[in-house]
Amino acid sequence: MSEPLVIVGNGMAAARLVDELAKTALGRYAVAVIGDEPRLAYNRVLLSSVLAGETGSHEIELRPADWWRHRGVTVRYGYRVTEIDTGRRELKIDGEESVEYSKLVLATGSTPLRLNVPGADLAGVHTFRDSRDVDLLLTLAAARKRVVVVGGGLLGLEAAYGLAKAGAPVTLLHLMDRLMERQLDLPAADLLKILVERKGIRILLNASTARIHGDNHVEAVELADGSRIEADAVIFAAGIKPNVALAKDAGIAVNRGIVVNDVMQTASPDIYAIGECAEHRGTCYGLVEPAYEQARVLARHLAGRRPAAYQGSIVSTNLKVSGVSVFSAGDFMGGDGSESLVLTDRRRGTYKKLVIADGRLTGAVLIGDTVDALWYLELIRNREKVAAIRTDMMFGRALAHPSRAA
Repeated sequence: MSEPLVIVGNGMAAARLVDELAKTALGRYAVAVIGDEPRLAYNRVLLSSVLAGETGSHEIELRPADWWRHRGVTVRYGYRVTEIDTGRRELKIDGEESVEYSKLVLATGSTPLRLNVPGADLAGVHTFRDSRDVDLLLTLAAARKRVVVVGGGLLGLEAAYGLAKAGAPVTLLHLMDRLMERQLDLPAADLLKILVERKGIRILLNASTARIHGDNHVEAVELADGSRIEADAVIFAAGIKPNVALAKDAGIAVNRGIVVNDVMQTASPDIYAIGECAEHRGTCYGLVEPAYEQARVLARHLAGRRPAAYQGSIVSTNLKVSGVSVFSAGDFMGGDGSESLVLTDRRRGTYKKLVIADGRLTGAVLIGDTVDALWYLELIRNREKVAAIRTDMMFGRALAHPSRAA
């Protein structure tokens, strides 16, 4: 008889884990996926495309219902797990129902942060994180409401772009001196700002939100310098925090995230965590690719295939941000003992920076032209010596390795 394995969360990490388990341990487990979003797992990265009207909501679904069914997976979406009883090895679901498990995987994701400022509880203050948020923001855009987006990271830029493309007048506020400061250096961020502003989005940097004005509904946003921006709605997109409450209440060790070892196992027997909710060696990754790498390791471990160990991820971003192609990976800032190769063409909206240390590519930033992004990432991950291609590598794989270009 198959062992009952329950995955809490029906997002991208959960879907990848099921896919990996089907390849490595098909039939070994009776898999059940339980999530509180009222739909099958979807590509969260494409939410801004749905908001912008470039992609239909149904098109971002990762797998159709029959894909799950053919793999023997029970999917229960629209259900919220309220408690983990580690002694009885069972989960409590809204409505007092219980589900038993032999192995449990927490893929509970994260929650958007809401700034603790006066007026943050007014009607018209929203977040941008899941498909339910998109439906609400589409309503705002259709009514041509004036929207202030707080946060100039990836999430904030995506919200601003989607709203502007859908017809809303948008102002984006960012506390830092440049956009996407965790992924871009200053020249790259400056170019991205120019390209995003060309799409009709007003951007204010070094902008600290002090207060949201309104009697019952949002009317304006006040900044720390006293300036005021009239608004009908405010979208908080200023970061995320791991969903750890379920684990913490069950006595499972948590710091910022749910603490896991190199096989994604928590301190509690037969309980694992992957994705944005997991903390590995002190790091919580808020990106998709680390979650996929964790899912592969966990699937191999659950299948009894050893050695399988997660060593951490080289963080990379390779996306269209507000319609602009952006890539960054590794130590893109550089430091003592490193050198930077830089190519800038503002007229064409392109910027390339390659960081080399000890004869190896250690970091890269690309804006506009990201054709060779995956090749650069491969060089960084494999720690290949680049002396032989140093002269040509800035111009791409086809020139640096003409024999491999095909």
